[in-house]
Amino acid sequence: MANETLTTNIAGIIQAIQAETYFKFNNTIGIMDCVRVIDTVGAAGKTVDFPKYANVASSDVTQVAEGTDHSTNKQITNTSVSATVDEHVIMATVSDLSDLSTSRNLVSDISDMFTNALKAKLENDIVALFSGFNAANALAGAGVTMTADDWFNALRILKAQHVDMSKLFGVISPKQYWGPKGLRSLVTDLDIDSGGLGEDMKNKGFVSSPFGINVLVSNEINEDVASGGDAAGGIFTKNAIGLHWKGITIEAERNASLRGYELVCTGRWKEVELEDLWGCYFLSDVS
Repeated sequence: MANETLTTNIAGIIQAIQAETYFKFNNTIGIMDCVRVIDTVGAAGKTVDFPKYANVASSDVTQVAEGTDHSTNKQITNTSVSATVDEHVIMATVSDLSDLSTSRNLVSDISDMFTNALKAKLENDIVALFSGFNAANALAGAGVTMTADDWFNALRILKAQHVDMSKLFGVISPKQYWGPKGLRSLVTDLDIDSGGLGEDMKNKGFVSSPFGINVLVSNEINEDVASGGDAAGGIFTKNAIGLHWKGITIEAERNASLRGYELVCTGRWKEVELEDLWGCYFLSDVS
């Protein structure tokens, strides 16, 4: 009877952990705001295609005189990038004694652990794509301290690609943001006379959109690339990277000899580069 009761308790805890993990994940995972997401949770299939269209330029538009038949056809080309989800797994063990203690703390602690681990892994997967952006778009470089020109060059480069300039994101490392060779130094120095950005950074510890670019700080960015003390950030448009998202599942299995339950959390997603010209690899010195 005791075991039956325990099983019932664990089943209830699983539902609570899954619900809380979903909630916390969706309310903290800023990296998903930076990329193009196709959500197939609850749908069949593990592969989706992200469509890509060739640019239609002003030169494709013809001024036509009244009453004149316009017969020039503009061919719209379409290619696609496929994304087949991978499984990303983390496991925790809940002992019987843990379950017999307060379940509220157990739910909170495990959902925090799962959420943080999944968030970190998803960020790690996405930032690993930055080095694949077109080499011609690279900013700063190994051993080079970032300058304001790097940020403005990113704007110039991406504008030339006809991207949506209202959806630009910069994902950089903590040292690239707060370090003495990072954004903190730039916004303070640039605005030393007028206040503004520099004062925001000093008062709040952050600025949300310097140079008109939405910035996210990620712990998953390597800050010692090739052991050279350089950090590997990126500036890109939302449509440069695609994410096929198929959700999170949590399940439990009884391990009698262990006297507890194994909780297995699985996140299913796949990140892909959609257009290498729509992003800038931002490698800069942070040593």
